[in-house]
Amino acid sequence: MNKSKAAFLFSAQRLGTQGLYMWTFTFAEVLSIRDTRKRWNHLLTLLRRRWPGLCGLRVFELHDRHGLHVHLVTNRFIDVNEARKLSKIAGWGRIHVMRVAVEKAAYLAKYLSKDREPCLKGWRLWAGFGEWDWSRVKDIIFETPRSVIYQACKAFYCWKGNSDFRSRMELVEKIFRRVIEEG
Repeated sequence: MNKSKAAFLFSAQRLGTQGLYMWTFTFAEVLSIRDTRKRWNHLLTLLRRRWPGLCGLRVFELHDRHGLHVHLVTNRFIDVNEARKLSKIAGWGRIHVMRVAVEKAAYLAKYLSKDREPCLKGWRLWAGFGEWDWSRVKDIIFETPRSVIYQACKAFYCWKGNSDFRSRMELVEKIFRRVIEEG
């Protein structure tokens, strides 16, 4: 499991205390990723204006034939007909919604484990929205031998930011190998 998937699952559990609804938003035609994201931002703005307390998680999924579409998990039910009107204004096509248990929200995390397509490099595959405290990827720490060594070096050398990250990792790897050899 990667850090992104873990952060998403923690967030879904936290959001799920109120009951969850899973939405899928698609288009009739295939759009560029940039155009899809613009339309998503427009739709999310309209949804949040209409339902100010709306909170949730969104996941982008790239489909072979249908292009990029959005899965959304919300903390409460919103009127589907009203959502359809807003999605039409924002240029979206089909909408599907269903109530789900918290465990079913993990279904969306599978998209975060797949290999990232080159066209999605640098794009967030998932994000939270609304006024709630979702887990962020940077909040997740996997404790592995290398990560323990990295944290110790970070404290000892007072590393800040990401500058010289490659050289830092080379040092961590040297220390790791020395520890393994001396075993």
